[in-house]
Amino acid sequence: MSSAILIQEKSFHRDLEAQTHFVLQGTDNFTFCPLIWRIFQLAKLFLINNEEFAGERIQGKRHYQEDDFGFDNSQPQDFLMVLADGMGGHKGGAFASDCAIKTFMNSYHAVSGRVAERLQQALQKTNQQLALEVQSKPKLKGMGCTLVGAALSEAQIEWVSVGDSPLWLYKKAGQLVRLNADHSMKPILKELVRLGEIMPGELATHPDRNMLRAAIVGGKIDLIDQSSAPLEAGDRILLASDGILSLSETEIANILDQSLSAKALVKKLLVAVDNKGKRNQDNTTALVVKM
Repeated sequence: MSSAILIQEKSFHRDLEAQTHFVLQGTDNFTFCPLIWRIFQLAKLFLINNEEFAGERIQGKRHYQEDDFGFDNSQPQDFLMVLADGMGGHKGGAFASDCAIKTFMNSYHAVSGRVAERLQQALQKTNQQLALEVQSKPKLKGMGCTLVGAALSEAQIEWVSVGDSPLWLYKKAGQLVRLNADHSMKPILKELVRLGEIMPGELATHPDRNMLRAAIVGGKIDLIDQSSAPLEAGDRILLASDGILSLSETEIANILDQSLSAKALVKKLLVAVDNKGKRNQDNTTALVVKM
């Protein structure tokens, strides 16, 4: 019987990014062995935690940076990525997003159980923490943020999302699919266009198009999107703040289709946003995970 060896290669990059690749090597006349096959199947469960990932943010034309993000691949089979887009002025927005990222990540790993339940608990803890911060620091009243927390485990992605920060899945076939719901007014306005109540040309310039229908502000959360989707080898995940919407989905897909590292893909996306030269370009953050 031909032998097969499971090889683990690790390489560490600056920015505390790490990637691990598992390769099953054998001869062309590989004879099926139930034990080796079982080991391979179990090993696949750990691939999610060790894929290539990167994240970066730019300030755009704004006077301050209110986006924040975090990765955590410290737990086997439990890769976590979180993004928050703050609002409430320089101090408020930046504080809200920073507080949200730290609280969410700490809360997620502080509890055990099903991933969906942990994501929901982390979201609620984050909302409660913002309420406590506003209570102790009245000057922060009115601050808040969008929040997307996504966990990758066992060949699927599970997420909880509030606000308009987009989470996309790019498939090898060239298909870019938005996974999470958009809690801005844009879906409502699109429905009004469909019903003929406003003209299509009004959509891009409507004063309410960027208004949020839900955000993390320490009070009642009006809308929460929570779901999951299967993942395959070759998939690419993009989590971003809404500043990336200066690019069309076609432009985003064309970049994600390139055979580049996660870090290079992030750079390409942010350079493309900056090259648009928009006068009021928002903060933009992009996180990419390659499966």
